[in-house]
Amino acid sequence: MSWNSTVAQEDSHNHGDKHSYGFHRLTGMMGYATLDNSFSDQSNEVLIVPAIGLNYDYIFKKGWGLGLHSDILLQQFKVETHGDKEEIIRENPFALLGMLLYKPHHRWTVTAGYGIEIEKHENLQMIRIGGEYGIELPKDWELGFSLEFDIKPEAYNTLLFGIGFSKLFYNRSKQK
Repeated sequence: MSWNSTVAQEDSHNHGDKHSYGFHRLTGMMGYATLDNSFSDQSNEVLIVPAIGLNYDYIFKKGWGLGLHSDILLQQFKVETHGDKEEIIRENPFALLGMLLYKPHHRWTVTAGYGIEIEKHENLQMIRIGGEYGIELPKDWELGFSLEFDIKPEAYNTLLFGIGFSKLFYNRSKQK
């Protein structure tokens, strides 16, 4: 085997698995959140609220990562608190969370984090757990689908279904 063919094999092996290297990911998402204990003047049904978000993630070499995730629910609504069943009004609440991520496979990401939901009437602590499935697109873009569960111990919980587009930024110098 010549030196040229050995270098070509090593080069194709390293470039074939670009997900084994650290990378940055910026995601814009839109979706819907379902609220479990919301109510209106007419009924006690589940409320579905539109949402948009922006996420930044850094995935390390071994598939672990850290992120800063944010989203906003685009509606005013009333919910009951968990303990005393008090009614609270939420007007376009904005969530900001520090996230821990794990990518067991290049398409799947498992997420968990802690943060705060900021709203003009009352801020709430929150815990988020979820998962994402990504489909690679040309030029380091990704189409992603997410399912996240937000636990707000003092008030209400949400289940968020989202779709997003991510731009991936690889450290090209490590891939050579």
